[in-house]
Amino acid sequence: MCRRLFLIAVLLLAGTVCATAQTSPADSLFRIAQARYDDGDFDGAELAALRGLRAMESADILDRLKFHLMLGFVYVARDQNADALREFDSVFTANPAYHLDPVQTPPKILEIFDEAHTAYMDRITSIPERLRQPQADVRMAASWRSLVAPGWGQFYKKQDTKGSAIIAAQVLSLAALIYMQVETNHRHDDYTRIRNYGNPNVEDAYQEYRRAYQTRNVVGYITLSIYALNYLDALYAPVLKKLK
Repeated sequence: MCRRLFLIAVLLLAGTVCATAQTSPADSLFRIAQARYDDGDFDGAELAALRGLRAMESADILDRLKFHLMLGFVYVARDQNADALREFDSVFTANPAYHLDPVQTPPKILEIFDEAHTAYMDRITSIPERLRQPQADVRMAASWRSLVAPGWGQFYKKQDTKGSAIIAAQVLSLAALIYMQVETNHRHDDYTRIRNYGNPNVEDAYQEYRRAYQTRNVVGYITLSIYALNYLDALYAPVLKKLK
C-alpha cells in the first residue's frame, strides 16, 4: 500500500514538473500582465506585455497577438487612444477576423477596437486587389510580363517610375544597337571594297570596321543586361511596403 502511494506521489510530482517545464517565459509574462491589469496596475501590465513581445520577437505574429491586445487594453484604460489604435491594428494584421466579446468587453474598449478595425479595413481595401495577393504570386505574374515586354512587370506591381525607366533604357539601348549594327555593316562593306581594290588605306578601313564591331558588341551586352535586370527585378523586388 505504501509503495503504491509512493508511486502515485512520484507520478503527480513528475506531472507537475512537466507542466512547469512546458510553460514558456512568454506565457508566464502574459499571465503576469493579465493579473496586473485585473488589479488595476496598468504600468505593470504594460511592462510585462512589452517584455513578452521582446521575448517573442522571432515568433509568428499570431503568437504575439495576445500581447498587442493586452497593450491595447492598457492604453485604453490610460486614455492613450492613439497607442491603443496602433496595438489593435497589429491585432488585425495578425488576424483580420479577430473580434471581442461585446458582453465581456467594456464599451470604451469596444469603441476604440471598432475604430481600429474600420481604419484597418479602409487601408486594406484601398490597395489594388492584385497587390493584396501573396507577394510570391504577384512577383511570378510580374516576371513573365517582363519577359514579354521589359517594364510591363514593374507597371503590374504599380512601380511606374521604375517601369518607365526600364522601358526608356531598353528602347534607347535597342536603338543604339540597331544603329551600331548598321554602322558595322557599312564599315565592313567599305573595308571589303577597299581590300578588293588594293587601296593603301585598307589598314585604316579595317580598324574602323573593328571599332564599330566591338562597339556593337558592347551595346549588345548592355541591351541584354537591361533585359535580364528587368526580369530579375520583376521576379525578386518586393511588392508591398509595410502597412503602417
